[in-house]
Amino acid sequence: MKKLFLIAAMASTLVACNNSKTESQVDETITTVSRIDDYYSKAIKDINEDYTKNVYPKFDELVSDSAKIYFNSSTPMSKKEWKELAQSHHMYFDSIRWEKNNYYVKTDSLIKDEIHETNTLKAGNIYTLVWYTWKATGKTTHAKIENEGGITFQWANNKIIAARFTFDPTPLMNEVAATNNAKK
Repeated sequence: MKKLFLIAAMASTLVACNNSKTESQVDETITTVSRIDDYYSKAIKDINEDYTKNVYPKFDELVSDSAKIYFNSSTPMSKKEWKELAQSHHMYFDSIRWEKNNYYVKTDSLIKDEIHETNTLKAGNIYTLVWYTWKATGKTTHAKIENEGGITFQWANNKIIAARFTFDPTPLMNEVAATNNAKK
């Protein structure tokens, strides 16, 4: 019985020594830490939920006054213009919401520089990425809209300093045109 105990103790020591070698090795290819339930991801979820209700206190608090916002464009708009655009959606659409089965938010914290085709993302940068389906009903056309898209938010000092939106603007433009034609 003592011999069996000694053999088991020696075997577990050898396994423990081998495991410690494996655990101490660092994967040098890792450049990013991703999270889905962190401060930044929760803040974006809150801002997006508030947008559906047409209220903006968290937006006002978390978006930098000097933020640069891009909607399918390389020309930025200001924080004020972004807020006005978001508010205008409620003039043209009812039942604005995010499709729960196609709404994903994650935050990437860069721990090493990432070199991409035309630029380098620097270590220390924080980005929150959103993939979504935006749903609404046109107030004039009564069309039910489902529009997929993505948003990348960049953070500095716990403030949004940039945002890039990509989506098909056609449904929005069609509803605005229909509303303007109805007013004539």
